[in-house]
Amino acid sequence: MGGSNSFISSVANSVFPRMPNFYGMIIEQCDLLSQVSDALVEFMQTGSKAAADRVIRLEMEEDAIRDRNLEVLADAFATPLDREDLQRAITSVGVTMTYAATIVDEMQTLNIPSNAFTTEMAILLRESNEALCRGYKKLGTKETALAENDASVAVQAKHKLDKCFRRALADLFDTKNVMDKIKADSPDAKVEALDCVLDIFKRREIYRHLVDSAIDLSRAGNFLHDIVVKIS
Repeated sequence: MGGSNSFISSVANSVFPRMPNFYGMIIEQCDLLSQVSDALVEFMQTGSKAAADRVIRLEMEEDAIRDRNLEVLADAFATPLDREDLQRAITSVGVTMTYAATIVDEMQTLNIPSNAFTTEMAILLRESNEALCRGYKKLGTKETALAENDASVAVQAKHKLDKCFRRALADLFDTKNVMDKIKADSPDAKVEALDCVLDIFKRREIYRHLVDSAIDLSRAGNFLHDIVVKIS
């Protein structure tokens, strides 16, 4: 009897394959996102090379998992959500990780130390990433509708980092001290001015990466919002 049931089950699975656990697969990406967010903040706070290396390694791991999840989606017979929604979730949930890897790589290569603004923006990104992850972990549970609040936090990432970005630029372009030294013809004033200009170019690039990551994170929050509206 047991053998017969096993045979029937095997035939049924071959005709109607079991649906992959897409929610669990996305949560796996979220767990890596949380680790990268922590490592990015640690790097900004301490300049730790180990933290930078961790960001880059975890980003590569998430790339592989994302590609695997997309392959599973392409081959899946049935899905718990619209395929387009799942594809958006899989491709967007870890979008800030690529930026994080680029940021730490450029800061090390260009020898740019972190400051209060890069640290603040990294912390704001972590808060929004954590909200995105909390939201995805609620999908398919009794708390699915509550994921809307988490999606809203993620959507606000762009607004929050924009405010910090403007303050950072105001500070970056405050060159009054350098200009005063040039006017006074102080020793090494021209060299200091050149260093100041180079620092402006380099730091603005890092600030821009952080803001761009927040823009894509806000978009990811909107994707989560769309999913919640459809299934809650």
